[in-house]
Amino acid sequence: MFDGSDYHAWHGLAPMAHFHRDSHPDLFLAEGKGSHVTDRAGRRYLDARSSMWNVTLGYSCEPVKAAIRRQLDELPFATIMRFEQPPAIMAQYAAALASMLPDSLGHIRFGNTGSQMTEAAAMLSRFYRRLTGEPGRTLVVTLESSYHGTGPLATALTGEPKLQEFSAPLDPDVRHVTAPPVAGDCDGSAARAVLDLINELGADRVTAVMLEPVMGTDTITLPRDYLDRLIRECRALGVHVILDEVTTGAGRTGRMTVAETLGEVPDMVVMAKGLSGGYFPLAALAVHDGIYHRLSGLDQPIGFINGSTTDGHPLGMAAGLAVLDILRSDEFLAEVRETGAFLRSLLEETLADLPAVRAVRGEGMMLCVDLADENDEPWHVLAVNDLRVICRDNGLLTSLGHGNLPLMPPLTISRAECCELAETLSRSIREYLRKR
Repeated sequence: MFDGSDYHAWHGLAPMAHFHRDSHPDLFLAEGKGSHVTDRAGRRYLDARSSMWNVTLGYSCEPVKAAIRRQLDELPFATIMRFEQPPAIMAQYAAALASMLPDSLGHIRFGNTGSQMTEAAAMLSRFYRRLTGEPGRTLVVTLESSYHGTGPLATALTGEPKLQEFSAPLDPDVRHVTAPPVAGDCDGSAARAVLDLINELGADRVTAVMLEPVMGTDTITLPRDYLDRLIRECRALGVHVILDEVTTGAGRTGRMTVAETLGEVPDMVVMAKGLSGGYFPLAALAVHDGIYHRLSGLDQPIGFINGSTTDGHPLGMAAGLAVLDILRSDEFLAEVRETGAFLRSLLEETLADLPAVRAVRGEGMMLCVDLADENDEPWHVLAVNDLRVICRDNGLLTSLGHGNLPLMPPLTISRAECCELAETLSRSIREYLRKR
């Protein structure tokens, strides 16, 4: 524990008293290179969480750094919020990003964070209703245990009751429904639960359904047929489907988006974390051409008033273009899929003899180790946090979940580093079990 009297920052989700109890200035991170970071005391860690799942290309991606430096010299800032002279690089990046998305998702709004853009997506859906003669359609349906960020609307969209309880009052026009089980939606009951709720609420009152293709908190992959069915049947009801790909977008699952693997095109896709490789705040909302053209074709007195001063920041646009160049280069995403499969198989093999490990699941570089006690009950989050601290002390940085340990390493992690990750995690779990 260190004396926080000279520490003036206020951050994080836990109370600052916990931070001062569990941290120390020597643990503060001072340097990053490749898939590793180093603290002020010189200790080196393999970063299996990519900071906050966003440093997707590691800490030494020179093309992204060089692009930011060039843009800083050419035009460090220009606004897209007002007037009619946006930065030229913003238009260039919007076109490049749209070219890597499914057909019909051809118009992009930019922001700084995933939370900002999930809120923007829900608000845009409601704005569309007001301008097209359906102002009573305000309700948004999301899944229990989902995570869509923090904010008056984003926290309401998130399906975590405790988070909502401590942040209330929130937007009242959000409803939650049961998510598919870890094993998937084999009998279609989870999709029916969403559609039944829409019918119960009245489809003429529901504006949108928001879904994470892979639910980040617990790394639960929503089946593709579940997503396709909901997009298809919601469209028949006039309900927008918004895919929250804040985490899965920009290569995390080995694809630019999960949306591109579907048979149906959603109405909106939100992206953030990996768009700039974590080198600059950047988020995007891709909007279906049908929505854009309907709104742009109306003789309306006002546009969609949503955004902030730094949306479309030229440095973020430069970073985004450099990241796209890497993602669309030959075999990069294929290598992410192959290395992700290698890491998953390696974890399954290395952890196979540990009774506490119930399963390893996920896709690409979005993996998760399920942890259970002798009664097959998921570990409490505090137990997972104790394991996370042991991992840290052994040189491995991880996230934590409810009964699971998410692993979100950089997409550029090497096979040798995968072996380092698996070996350190195995040793850490064994150490935790001995201590317990």
